[in-house]
Amino acid sequence: MNGKKSLNFDFLDDGPKKAENTVVEHSQPDASSQLVSKGENDVEFLQYFKECYTDFDKFSEKYLTRKTPRYFLIAILIYGMGSAADRMIGSIGDYSSWGEVWVITAIGGLIGGFIAYYIAGTIYHWRVKWSKGHDDENTSKHIWLFSGLPIAVTGLLSLIFNQMAYGNDYFNGEGTAVDGIILFVSIAAIIYSINISYKAVRHVQKVEKGRAIWWFIVAPAIFYIIVFGIGFASGL
Repeated sequence: MNGKKSLNFDFLDDGPKKAENTVVEHSQPDASSQLVSKGENDVEFLQYFKECYTDFDKFSEKYLTRKTPRYFLIAILIYGMGSAADRMIGSIGDYSSWGEVWVITAIGGLIGGFIAYYIAGTIYHWRVKWSKGHDDENTSKHIWLFSGLPIAVTGLLSLIFNQMAYGNDYFNGEGTAVDGIILFVSIAAIIYSINISYKAVRHVQKVEKGRAIWWFIVAPAIFYIIVFGIGFASGL
């Protein structure tokens, strides 16, 4: 009876357990590994992202260890636009037309996407190193980008569905039923993104489990709880 029970995160490690006997080094990839293979070039857009979100850890090992993954610029644009859309929703009453909204979202998203990639992606890589993972900054940034797309997409979906449902009436600044639904979708997307991010760094970057649980599960969860808490408090 001396043993103490503790939280068990083993269910998140199915991928790493299967691969633990095979060491994959990414810290110093040779020149050939930096090139996009013919096989990757042959993958169509929908198939590429289907692979991405049906088995993200294997997808990360297959594609995201390259210097420039296929559809990288599209991923940057989606991430940036989603983040810009999320910020605009909080001040939607400041705008008067959907054309204005989408132009600002597109331009701001492209610029913001690259800025986030280099700043937030670098911080993500620090978390990988703090977790004793491979020192491969490109791979870390790519995992951060593609694992974060589900969260970014929810911001775009909010604008799209609110435009379809309410048109210019949405600019009165009041919350809508669509916003309420998207809130729950966003929470699900956050949980999903945290999960696939953790699995990918365990499988590809070979981070230590205990450290990774803190830096890639607990810390992000605390961050989003604080963000939602501030959001709810400001809406009171």
